[in-house]
Amino acid sequence: MSEAQDWISVLPDEILHHILSFLTTKQSIQTCILSKRWINLWKFTPVIDIQMATPFHKATDPSELTFIHNTLTQHQAFKLHKFSLHFSYEALLYLVDNVQLQHYIEFALSRKVQILSVSAHLLLEDLEDYHVLPNVFYSHDNVPSLEQASLEGFLFNPNPPCDLPFASLKALCLFDCVIDDGTLKGLLSNCPVLESLTIHFCHRLLNFKASWCQSMRLKHLVVKCMDNPGFNLEIDSSSLSSFKVDGKSVKISVSSLPSIAEATVFRSRYYPSVQNFDTRTWIRNLAHVKKFGVNSWFSQFLAREYEVNYNRWKIFENLKVFAWFGPVEKECDLLALIDFLVHCPSLEKIEIDFRFSFWEEDGEHGRPFALERPFVENSGDGHPIVGFLDNVKKIIIHHFFGYKSEIEFIKRLMRKAVVLETLSLTYRRLEFNPESFSRRYTSCPPKELVQEEIFSLPTASSNVHISFHHTYHKLGF
Repeated sequence: MSEAQDWISVLPDEILHHILSFLTTKQSIQTCILSKRWINLWKFTPVIDIQMATPFHKATDPSELTFIHNTLTQHQAFKLHKFSLHFSYEALLYLVDNVQLQHYIEFALSRKVQILSVSAHLLLEDLEDYHVLPNVFYSHDNVPSLEQASLEGFLFNPNPPCDLPFASLKALCLFDCVIDDGTLKGLLSNCPVLESLTIHFCHRLLNFKASWCQSMRLKHLVVKCMDNPGFNLEIDSSSLSSFKVDGKSVKISVSSLPSIAEATVFRSRYYPSVQNFDTRTWIRNLAHVKKFGVNSWFSQFLAREYEVNYNRWKIFENLKVFAWFGPVEKECDLLALIDFLVHCPSLEKIEIDFRFSFWEEDGEHGRPFALERPFVENSGDGHPIVGFLDNVKKIIIHHFFGYKSEIEFIKRLMRKAVVLETLSLTYRRLEFNPESFSRRYTSCPPKELVQEEIFSLPTASSNVHISFHHTYHKLGF
């Protein structure tokens, strides 16, 4: 293409910098070969995004650090919108030290970065071997410019020098960090406008209260994979509009907070013998939510509540969207869940994801996976379900594998949804190589058989449209 026809190159620098900001830094630098106009454009892009390694490339070559050094030395933008630096495991283990990490973070702050994301993720057994978060993160003159921060794999020193407030910080994410209760409380007290907080797989943290956030703007809270023994979570901030909890043994306490519109609670299972936190109380305190997401512990809880206390939980009158994750293994649990749903008079939409593990819940990076488990049917008729899903118009099924328990779930919903307009299913057929997997791994049935069974299900609605999408995965071949 001649220069006269090169419409992109004649665009103003500001627009080209914006275009380059969607690329990684390596890709951005590679555009310098296009023409003389592009040689220095990358040096002024407002985004530095350096990924030292991909899953298919191990970074143990010192030239990777040389690349980072040269990039930061030549970059000339006075202000950065985003600085993202993610190291591979090998690079962190053999190449990167605390002094270098301090230099990288100090560089980002010196350019008044708005979004800072640094991963030093090692997953070491000895927590003292984690890379130390440098004090410059707290004390640099430009700390007040920071709007979002994501830190992975850092050891927080107790009582760090919080010389300046994080006056603009609206979102904070801590993943696989080593931080104690007092240090986190002190950090949050220095974030006056924080709106979103994520605590994921952090160590040494034994207690967390949402009210530690002095910001009266905290809207969204995510606490994931916090399986520290005895970890206590108190959701007690009056400004919260949504929260998500994902943990095997988190002790949850939820205050009665009318502001909460959306709640998600994932647990490994329901333990009725555990008395150190009152599940009934905090569920009652969520009765006003409009969106509620749970997995199999909830149906186990409902079934036991009906069996022991004859409690049918008819209190979620405002619920509009119900999200379910995982399989249902017992008919009694399924009946209890359907009974709960028909007593949610405002319910309009049901979303179901049948994947085996909610560890996969956040992304599509790994293959969706589920095992067929025996569906335990009731010996008797079970308790009768009175009522219908009077307002449910849409049911969406993600990662449907065609197993009996899944079809039973769908069948019972279809019988109750009298005004259903849309049933959308994404069928994930898994085929296991018998030489690589034991006999308990059974391949999913062919798409045609599953599709025929779904379309033949009786429906309470005469206007339902069923859409059936499918993908195919071969495992162990």
